[in-house]
Amino acid sequence: MAFPNHLKIALASQAVAVDRSPAFPLSSDTELRIEEMKDWSHAQNGGVAVSYFFRQYALFVSSQFELITHHNGYFNCTGEDLAFNRVKNYGFNVLETHVSSSHYMEVGANERFDAFHHILHEQTDALIESFRRHVKISPLILWDNVLGSLIWFYANLEQRNPRRAAEDLEWLLDARNWAPLKKSQLARLLGDTSLGQAVSRPLRKTCCLYKELPHFDTCTFCPQPN
Repeated sequence: MAFPNHLKIALASQAVAVDRSPAFPLSSDTELRIEEMKDWSHAQNGGVAVSYFFRQYALFVSSQFELITHHNGYFNCTGEDLAFNRVKNYGFNVLETHVSSSHYMEVGANERFDAFHHILHEQTDALIESFRRHVKISPLILWDNVLGSLIWFYANLEQRNPRRAAEDLEWLLDARNWAPLKKSQLARLLGDTSLGQAVSRPLRKTCCLYKELPHFDTCTFCPQPN
């Protein structure tokens, strides 16, 4: 079955391209990819470039959770199966994630948590660890970059479907579900903060490092404004 065009359009608004070849792709070689990201983002070092990457990649993660929630499916692939394209957006140099619809898999209600685990581990954590083999950067920064986008998704979902949001968060906040990681990264970031509070006031303790890039100001929620 062909991947629906209306989903391609919806995903494109979240910087996710389906079944489209990137015009200016990043290399699949991690070391070269970091150098390309430094050049594209104008970062002075590899750590800032990698943090920049995960701020962009976060949109793919939240779009995956949105697909599971509203369309009962997601892209069941590894981080290595994804491609990343250099694009201009309102004059800024950004990235979009490219994925093949051949990886799209429908999931039943009793399979969605397995899909969560796959997204967190086979995609996100695998990419984090592949970059950290080449640059020195705290994984907490990278997880916070990704989870900030996911928190926005669930804060909006809570307004429309509080029961579904609560069920998902219960799973995401349980450290046992993040194995082989030792803790829930979402629980570490959220603490006792509600979703509404999380999107309306400073939350994270790490800086996303965007302030180190030219053309970007310090975020209003930055924990290290100086």
